[in-house]
Amino acid sequence: MKKDIHPKYDTCAVTCSCGNSFVTRSTQRDMKVSVCSACHPYYTGKKGRVIEAGRLEKFRQKYAGVDYGQRKRDSEAE
Repeated sequence: MKKDIHPKYDTCAVTCSCGNSFVTRSTQRDMKVSVCSACHPYYTGKKGRVIEAGRLEKFRQKYAGVDYGQRKRDSEAE
């Protein structure tokens, strides 16, 4: 490796918008992030199934009358 061409790799204080902060290493001195592992829904387990169910219902209502060009069965045709 060549000398004196690489950025300084030192400790870095990371601060989240939720108030959580931790120390890691980076080429930057301080970092401010909007989401961290303490507040992200994937890591906290607070991912709402209600929200997902709402999206599915909205999709079903939007495309309720669409047949997508499928043939109707004999029992449905009568």
